[in-house]
Amino acid sequence: MAGLDIDRNGLVLRSVSKKPPKDYTMKIVSFSSLKSEDRYESGEFEIEGYKWKLVLFPSGNKKHNVNDHISLYLEMGGQKAIETGSIVTVDYKFFLLNRQKEKKTYLVLEDANKKEKKYCFYRTIVGGLAGFDRFISIEDFTDALNGYLIDDTCEFGADVFVSKSRRKGKGERVSMNLNTIMYKHTWKVTDFSKFDTPSCSQPFTAADQKYCTWKLVLYPRGLGIGKGSHLSVFLHVYEPENQLPIGSKILAEYTIRIMDQIHGKHRSIKGKKWFSAPFWSWGHYQFITQEANAACLKKDSCILEVEICILGLSIPGISTT
Repeated sequence: MAGLDIDRNGLVLRSVSKKPPKDYTMKIVSFSSLKSEDRYESGEFEIEGYKWKLVLFPSGNKKHNVNDHISLYLEMGGQKAIETGSIVTVDYKFFLLNRQKEKKTYLVLEDANKKEKKYCFYRTIVGGLAGFDRFISIEDFTDALNGYLIDDTCEFGADVFVSKSRRKGKGERVSMNLNTIMYKHTWKVTDFSKFDTPSCSQPFTAADQKYCTWKLVLYPRGLGIGKGSHLSVFLHVYEPENQLPIGSKILAEYTIRIMDQIHGKHRSIKGKKWFSAPFWSWGHYQFITQEANAACLKKDSCILEVEICILGLSIPGISTT
């Protein structure tokens, strides 16, 4: 007997087998006493040179909002870290003994898409939990007629298939907290009333981050939904194709501001964005109405400020072999 079910993590194949688990068995006597525990970890067992353990949530994994099912997972244990550049990939089957009418069979759960989607553990000694949020409903598990919990005793098991490989091809290097200092650039647009077409500031760098330059772009008559009624202002990465490898990303926190030279009531917008292709610019189509901006001008000049802090940079094309 086999059937498909949907777990939080994907499609699940449920079947019944007469064969017991080969790799590990966990028999629990007085299961009701374990229900008060949020999480129970089995002893460790070794497969392909790595330590593993079962992690059981008797009343469901609350972090995944599970309350009416038992949750069961596989976790990497031990102290052996995975070598840099390597991946440990696992397929697994979980078992639950059924002693209904004294005939031993096993409920077996496995990922129905395991040929296309295997669970990967990366460089850390604990790479996360692989398994099922909804292994079996608590109602079905505790019903003595189903044969899973008899005399307050039950038995779980696992078969684990481990393979190790090297990561190939291209990867990326992500550097965070590159520049925690907010850099300010001021741009003064003179003879503002004479501008009908977009205007660009001179390129500028943010502090000592020389790997890219930036520019402000001003649409005095508006762009898109702001056309004819607003000023549109955008922050651009300047000529990214000439500065950065294809596929690069820059995380920047910024504030763009139009200075009110008359009343000091400056207009500003803030943002925190990953700049990347095809979105190398961010800003606002309706930054300020043309009427409100006219009240900010002095001697027909418009002053814009940008404060920018580069928080992260992702560079592709770095081999992880």
